[in-house]
Amino acid sequence: MQMETGVKCEIKNHVAVLTLANPSELNAITIEMREEFLKLLDELEQSDEVKAVVLKGSEGNFCSGSSVKGMGKRTVLETFDHMDVFSSVIMKIHHMKKIVISMVEGYAVGAGFSLALAADIVYAAEDAKFGLAFNKLGLIPDCGLNYFLPQLVGPYKAKEWILSGSMIKAQEAKENGVVNEIFPTEQLLAEVMEKAERFAAGPYYTNMMTKDLINQSSQRTLKETLEAERFAQTILQQTEDHKEGVNAFRNKEKPVFTGK
Repeated sequence: MQMETGVKCEIKNHVAVLTLANPSELNAITIEMREEFLKLLDELEQSDEVKAVVLKGSEGNFCSGSSVKGMGKRTVLETFDHMDVFSSVIMKIHHMKKIVISMVEGYAVGAGFSLALAADIVYAAEDAKFGLAFNKLGLIPDCGLNYFLPQLVGPYKAKEWILSGSMIKAQEAKENGVVNEIFPTEQLLAEVMEKAERFAAGPYYTNMMTKDLINQSSQRTLKETLEAERFAQTILQQTEDHKEGVNAFRNKEKPVFTGK
């Protein structure tokens, strides 16, 4: 039976798993899915239960970007609005207080590649492929790919991949810093969930501030970074999680963080 199109959400052990379900289009995101996706991200942002989020696709593929059904037919205003919602999804993921992991198997192409890179960490299956076919359609990369990719691989490699419409396999992606780790396809979900649960069990505010400090680092001077670190450390030293960490270290025990 074919999975109903949409964005599915499951929560277990403080980890939310968001599954893009449009397998007939390699999980391309429709207008309805974009709005549903953004709504779920907003809800997870506010959830006290959820500490980490995993993004994945259904039936062996991650995401092929936006659905092509309306491509070439939209007016200027329709295109403007169409991109605005997807851009909001990218911004929400990148600036989300929770740790976000992209779990990539099969194809992550077009804006699906951008979506994967918006996360904090990318884990991939051995069969994962990252595609840049924009110029073959007479278009530029969008949804933040021109921001994320050069920071990871450098401007020269980014231009080469984009201008040649490359399809990058998992190993090449890892060698260029796009992927954190590669797992056998049949082990991918279990491995990613184990890592996500480990992040979720960590000190919540420490994880949140670490994410923000690193995300902002390329736009800050050293002096600004040092000041931001001083501010964050002063706050974190007042948390219950810091006290728990210190006590556990002294007693040679494993800390149990509560996110307070």
